[in-house]
Amino acid sequence: MKKLLFTIAVFGTGFMAQSQVICSVQAPAGIAGNYEFTWADPAGGDWATPDFLIPGTFVVDTLIMVNDGTVGDNATYGNPLAEEGCSPSPANAYAGKICVIRRNTCEFGLKAFQAQQAGAVAVIIVNREPGVIAMGGGADGLNVTIPVAFVSDATGALMISQMGNGPVVVFLGNKTGLYNNDGGLTKGTTLISKSSGVVSQLAQNSSEYSFAVGTRVYNYGIDDQPNATVTASVTDPTGATVYSNTVGPITIISGDSAEFFPGGANSFPDFSLPSYMSGRYTLTYSLDLGIADEYDADNTVSSDFVVNNTIFTYALLDTVTGLPVSDNGYRPSTNNATFSTCMVIKDPNASRIGVSGIYFSASTSAASAVDLTGEEMSLNLYKWDDVFVDLNDAALAFTALNAVTFGYYFYPSDLQGETVYGEFNTQVILEDNQRYLACVQTVNLNVYLGHDTKTNYLMNESLYLQPITPNESDGTYFAVGFGSDAISAMGLRVFSAAELTLDEVAKIEGMAYPNPATEVVTVSMDAEGSAKLKVTDVTGKIALESNVSLVNGKTDVNIAALETGVYIFNVTLENGQTSQFNVVKK
Repeated sequence: MKKLLFTIAVFGTGFMAQSQVICSVQAPAGIAGNYEFTWADPAGGDWATPDFLIPGTFVVDTLIMVNDGTVGDNATYGNPLAEEGCSPSPANAYAGKICVIRRNTCEFGLKAFQAQQAGAVAVIIVNREPGVIAMGGGADGLNVTIPVAFVSDATGALMISQMGNGPVVVFLGNKTGLYNNDGGLTKGTTLISKSSGVVSQLAQNSSEYSFAVGTRVYNYGIDDQPNATVTASVTDPTGATVYSNTVGPITIISGDSAEFFPGGANSFPDFSLPSYMSGRYTLTYSLDLGIADEYDADNTVSSDFVVNNTIFTYALLDTVTGLPVSDNGYRPSTNNATFSTCMVIKDPNASRIGVSGIYFSASTSAASAVDLTGEEMSLNLYKWDDVFVDLNDAALAFTALNAVTFGYYFYPSDLQGETVYGEFNTQVILEDNQRYLACVQTVNLNVYLGHDTKTNYLMNESLYLQPITPNESDGTYFAVGFGSDAISAMGLRVFSAAELTLDEVAKIEGMAYPNPATEVVTVSMDAEGSAKLKVTDVTGKIALESNVSLVNGKTDVNIAALETGVYIFNVTLENGQTSQFNVVKK
């Protein structure tokens, strides 16, 4: 997603109702199962579509590709323009079918209305990129009375490919009461690790790292379930099961749910280990009704966390790159100046680690035609010194954010949606039990910052009541950001404090001013005498090398010959100390 803000009201409500709203391929068997999607929700006021939150509201039918007869291909995305459904189709062209339409050159509401006029019983709109977004109805949304769903590019490509081989049948809607025996679990009502990137220096034994285990089970079926059990298990990086506990059996009446949370009658012991090897762990919850579940696609929920010594993050870590994963780009819908996405870190043993920078991602909409090349992102680390206990504390505020370090990242090219790394000007050793807030900020209203909607901390938030990834819009901070199921896809790069203790003698803080500059900058640092200066561009190409002399800690450098852009100044003193900082040439 690159364009639209999901508000906390969208993400945080309707657990019971939303949990049984599905997009499920019924046939062919090779691609059968649930797929991620969003739908046109009439609660937003710009659609007249059916409300999937009402049990029994659904449609199940065969897919058909839209073809409105438009000639030519989309110059940007390559698909036939006829598959975008922006023009009227022949009467009854899609009668009794679910119409598949590609996103791109017209409003969602118009696409759906044109298909409805041609007899479609529902519409599936296929994204042109990874992830799913919320859909605005536009000018025609209130004329649309059929269900409208939105799927990712990969899901759409799979469906369209299979349509070429034969009928594809899809269920869209609320499955409550469709089956006699049907239980289920949801990500939004399941406890997971306190973070996805667990710092090994802060997790040396069971007393330093543990988390509560628990979930809620729903009975969506017609029959009561007297023998429901839930098993929670954790596998370590070798695949060995290091935690496994089963709770139950208990009785769950039809249309009701049961809690398996800490402190309740049915609860799991906390997860902890005497020691933690580095690598990926997987937590899995499995529901067993004691009889065959007629719809078992929602009987298992899993989440990963990675013990490592370089990244602290709440976002999912990629299995290949090891970096935070972003599947959507968000910004506030009403925003006029600044927008920051942030993350919180606080630990009783935080002095064991230091931080050097932030991983993050950003994107722009295709419609804006904005290129990220040269885009400036501000990086900040604050001590969050407001004194409060939890999210329910009236004293919770953002009035005492005291800067610790900062930095800037300048995009070297148009790295749309890619996770990048921006370094702070100075590395910082953290303090024990100090709450810190790390933020990435943009002042470009066309820039959307990366978020992870796969990792869901809603139940963690309810249990621990601690802020996870706040955000800022036009100077106002919001403690829960866009919601704990739409978290900032940021990561703090960390290192052992001992490394800085050994290395800090070789580093010295430096700066240049004015910055940005056009002709001459003054390099300033707490040093005297001769030094070597090497200036590189963001690709690493050497732009300038010279010997300089620091007098009273300063020397002037002529940069008039440099092209406009961002440059990295590297200064090496005679005693071996070094300094590095960025300079912007206007």
